[in-house]
Amino acid sequence: MNQHAYEAIVALLEEKHVEYVCITHEPSKTSEESRAVRASAGYPETEGAKALLTKFYFTEGDVFATIVLPGSHTLDKEKLLASIPGLKKIRFATPEEMGQLAGVVPGCMPPFATPIFPDIPLLIIASALATFDRIGFNAAYLEKSIILSSTDYFSVVTPSYMVECSVPK
Repeated sequence: MNQHAYEAIVALLEEKHVEYVCITHEPSKTSEESRAVRASAGYPETEGAKALLTKFYFTEGDVFATIVLPGSHTLDKEKLLASIPGLKKIRFATPEEMGQLAGVVPGCMPPFATPIFPDIPLLIIASALATFDRIGFNAAYLEKSIILSSTDYFSVVTPSYMVECSVPK
């Protein structure tokens, strides 16, 4: 399952002529572990792009969304709810939903929605992510990271919303 997601990400980056590095490392489940393995691979200044698969409940219905925030931050649900019109509540996706919608297990959700994941229509990016020069993320595997400039990342994604919804840990 993960291979399809990984290949779709790489294909998108290649199609957009984005410079990136893919590294293979020990499995990392947390942002802290991922930061450490990327630093030991020679990328100490890379900020993690933590992706959270969630379900949004709006007045008119519900939909899945990927929320992306700096790995050194936590999600501020109250700010998120206040920033998106009509959003009533959110919850994190179950492991089963992650497998069905994105083909991944917890800890390796990449920071993308459509077109990589057609059944995840919303991409919400914490505005704090734009303050970092270089980002890295688990690329559908706990043991693979992709590292690229944040400018290049923002050139290949189309956020549904870019809002202030994270706070430093």
